[in-house]
Amino acid sequence: MKKALLVAVMAAVLTLAACGGAAETDGNVLRIGVDDAYPPMEFRNDADELVGFDVDFAHALGEELGMEVEFIPTAWDGIFTALVSGSYDVVISSVSITPDRMAEYDMTDPYLANGQVIVVRSDAQDITDPSGLAGKTVGVQIETTSHASARKYQEEFDFQLDSYDQIIQTFMDLKADRLDAIVVDGMVAAEYISSDPGSYRVTSAKLSNEPIGVCLKKGANPELLENLNNAIATLRENGRLAEISMEWLGADYTTEIDSTLW
Repeated sequence: MKKALLVAVMAAVLTLAACGGAAETDGNVLRIGVDDAYPPMEFRNDADELVGFDVDFAHALGEELGMEVEFIPTAWDGIFTALVSGSYDVVISSVSITPDRMAEYDMTDPYLANGQVIVVRSDAQDITDPSGLAGKTVGVQIETTSHASARKYQEEFDFQLDSYDQIIQTFMDLKADRLDAIVVDGMVAAEYISSDPGSYRVTSAKLSNEPIGVCLKKGANPELLENLNNAIATLRENGRLAEISMEWLGADYTTEIDSTLW
């Protein structure tokens, strides 16, 4: 009798343990790495809530995939290292698709068109195109495609290039006259210009067109990659992607996606 009772108790314990293990390894949550200091793409509002284009896009992806989404804020300079180490499943944080990134990571189909521009103070008149950067001090966020684009022109026009951890620091130093110009994503430039009227302006046509996609660890989850591509296609076809772009960016940047920088 005692032996039978012990067997029953052990079976119950093992059943509970199995249930607990299943909960801990629930695959119905999409863990997302995000640099939460990059308005209007992903940033904290006055209530310290995570908002922006990529945030709404990620929620829309989750709905299409039938998954909950969990955002894991991570500084940009460590965001890909944390992806590879398994801290999250994907990076959704304005990740430009480049040959180097495609070789090192899995990238989805693009969901947004981006491009680099030069930003100067509103009263600056001596920089009208990349050649005007010669002899100047230019700021960029470190290890971004803005950084890569600026390096490309630095080789030709010989200017000082200062790199920053966060994009907001470049705008602060530009306004304080510690920088002569910034190379930055056009959509981000538009956000800072509209939020601080009279301080900044874009001085040239786009230096590039860059597709933006979702980034995954190389070979880690082919099924998720395929499902994400299908979800992106659905969001484009049903108009939801364009709606999110209009809401956060003021225009539809989800069509005519091309790449000329690389």
